[in-house]
Amino acid sequence: MLQKGQTPPDISVNSVSGRPVSLNALRGKKVLVKFHRFSGCPVCRYQTHELIKRQPELNAAGIETLLFMHSSKNKILANFKEVEGLHIIADKEKVFYNKYSSAFSWKKLFNLSTWGATFAAIFKGFFPHFDKFEGGVTGVPSDFLLDETGNIKALKYGKHYGDSWTVEEVLNMAGRS
Repeated sequence: MLQKGQTPPDISVNSVSGRPVSLNALRGKKVLVKFHRFSGCPVCRYQTHELIKRQPELNAAGIETLLFMHSSKNKILANFKEVEGLHIIADKEKVFYNKYSSAFSWKKLFNLSTWGATFAAIFKGFFPHFDKFEGGVTGVPSDFLLDETGNIKALKYGKHYGDSWTVEEVLNMAGRS
């Protein structure tokens, strides 16, 4: 697992819109790196739509976001569109998930909090998209906030499938309350 203060593994890849994204190019900015599940997951869909809606607040705080999903580009684009400052990255083969020690766990599937988050997302209208299940259903979210020098300022390895930072938590950690 990665640690606070550590320089994380490099990321240099194209986003789902074809834009090149690189941690080196983002030096001087704060960067939020998020690992979600697949694009058809109701919890992932709810959290990603919330992130899309609130990315302008992150932009105002000087935070770029890299959001990984273990789905193909086509499955992601069927559900989500990038906005300024938010780079969505398809990692169906889980290359970056492995580099960042993002977990895959059957045990956490049976955590009651996983099901609470799932039903909460469904009640908000984010139903499972079974045709977009890719890369397995056992992904556990993880979040990393990098400082302007590219080092990990804060990190969170989720305890269940819905355990990911909110935008408000990120803004507070980044120094804006």
